[in-house]
Amino acid sequence: MRITPKHILAAASLALLTAVFGLLVGCGRSERAKVLCNALDVQIKDKYEFVTQEDIRSFLDRRYGPYIGVRLDSLDLGRMEQMLEEKSVVMESEAWTTRDGVLHISIVQRAPALRFQRGDQGFYIDDTGFVFPLHSSYTADVPLIEGNIPQLEDGQNSEWSKGILELMKYIHNSKQWKDQIENVSVDSAGDLEFKTTQGKERFIFGYPDDIQAKFGRLAKYYSHVRPSKDEGYYKSVNLKYNNQIICRKGI
Repeated sequence: MRITPKHILAAASLALLTAVFGLLVGCGRSERAKVLCNALDVQIKDKYEFVTQEDIRSFLDRRYGPYIGVRLDSLDLGRMEQMLEEKSVVMESEAWTTRDGVLHISIVQRAPALRFQRGDQGFYIDDTGFVFPLHSSYTADVPLIEGNIPQLEDGQNSEWSKGILELMKYIHNSKQWKDQIENVSVDSAGDLEFKTTQGKERFIFGYPDDIQAKFGRLAKYYSHVRPSKDEGYYKSVNLKYNNQIICRKGI
């Protein structure tokens, strides 16, 4: 290719722009090095109240150490984010600084899907089955399941918790059962059970599996068994066995 004055001019212009950009970046870094952190701005990006702005401030003071009065280019923003995300209730954090000397922290909290209560002990799980503790002064408005809840480790999930999520999702999305199922709990044997708005029977669901089949048996109970009996005739209805509906009379 023949080099023309036009090519030379283009190359010179590119080199000049590169030099100017490098100079600006260098100046920016130089100016940044002179700026000290003078304030902390915490933003909570969701509706929950598991942590507050003051909680985050206190946590950084305690775990990270001094940041006010420290040069902006000396702050370890990645370490701050990692430390904050070690809190089980924090789903995501972001740290950045601005030229006015402000350290900004953005927090997204973990969204609870269900709350469990076993005596005076309880916990939440999110929609992945991740377990995190209750808050001492704030209770999220999510479905509550009480009783003989299995022991689950903080930060872990299990087949049982995943099954519970699938069960509650099935009920929520069902036109037939959404407004009828109530008081879901776990009995002393570890079986899930619930009542409905249609009567006083206790329905034993068992392990949270074969969900559609078990609700099929519940539908058959109401269409074939219940119509011939008075209300309260059966005390419990066991749905957990394949192809069986086991009814026990009330006393």
